[in-house]
Amino acid sequence: MACEFEIIVSGEDRQGLIDIANLALDEIERLDETLSRFRPTSEVSFLNAEAARGPVIVGPDLFEILRVAKQVWRETDGAFDVTAGPLVDLWREAEQTGNPPGRQAIGEALKNVGMARVLLDDQTHAVTFDTQGVRIDLGAVGKGYAVGKAASILMEYGVESALVSGGKSTIQAIGSGWNVGIRHPSKLDERVAEIALHDQAMSTSGGPAQRDRDIEERFEHIIDPVTGMPARSKAASVSVIADDAMLSDALATAFYLRGRELAKRFPEVRAIFVPFE
Repeated sequence: MACEFEIIVSGEDRQGLIDIANLALDEIERLDETLSRFRPTSEVSFLNAEAARGPVIVGPDLFEILRVAKQVWRETDGAFDVTAGPLVDLWREAEQTGNPPGRQAIGEALKNVGMARVLLDDQTHAVTFDTQGVRIDLGAVGKGYAVGKAASILMEYGVESALVSGGKSTIQAIGSGWNVGIRHPSKLDERVAEIALHDQAMSTSGGPAQRDRDIEERFEHIIDPVTGMPARSKAASVSVIADDAMLSDALATAFYLRGRELAKRFPEVRAIFVPFE
């Protein structure tokens, strides 16, 4: 998932907590082997290669992600879309060459984008793409799912106080009293706010805070799956607080793209928009 995961646990049995935390980290590694489309042996890579030819039965983790992804795709009018793989590839190539893709190339990629092209069978857990060229990319939600699964393992083993972090952009707290910071979008060593999480998750999307500080990016790294163009957000970053880490991860991307108007549709979550300086 191209990021580091960290787990902080609090309690008296130090060795026991370390062992449980390692189990949770093992689960994250297993999920990375399953969900990364950059691993040729992953389940997602197999799905991308075969689902346009016919139904592919997938495991419970991938099917659950796709089920939720399709629901959020509908609720956000397509602002969150895990089928944006063709667009991501197009702009990744542009990043390397320095030349933005033309309208025709973007238009061709958009023909293969949209969760309407992904058919899900709830009974058999079969997934089918209705056209060649569809590619699933879980970069905007897989990390949140992994954080949530790791937290579930900790709770299953009785851990009452812990913090699970994925790339420092998605965090899930177990218990209360966890104060986490929202980083300044350009001054990465500074915070613009501090939030107390109580059995909640928080995800941050957008802006320089999520970029590799050693690489000068030519284009915005979040691509709008509706227009095919890099995001034109009115906020430098958006943080979303929700009960579920996968949901906070997905909505942070959608809100970054569509702003406060979309956030108003989700009264059950909190959204913090950090303006440009």
